[in-house]
Amino acid sequence: MITSLVEVEVAKKRLAAGEQPYAFEISDQISMLGPACGFGASYLHNLQTKGGYAESFDEASQIATARGAIITGIWFVKP
Repeated sequence: MITSLVEVEVAKKRLAAGEQPYAFEISDQISMLGPACGFGASYLHNLQTKGGYAESFDEASQIATARGAIITGIWFVKP
């Protein structure tokens, strides 16, 4: 699997078109996984309770803001 980092404004268009994010790049240097990562449900649930997984851009933004950070880019799986 090959991924590419996309700027937030461009990524928003891809998200609106239904593309799933692999991960969210956060300004505090801690990436947060997204639905396209492909990991198992129990592992993702564990990450979600620790702020390491988000189902959507809005959820990721809320988690990042709570940490005093912002989303700086979004990783997508290359087709």
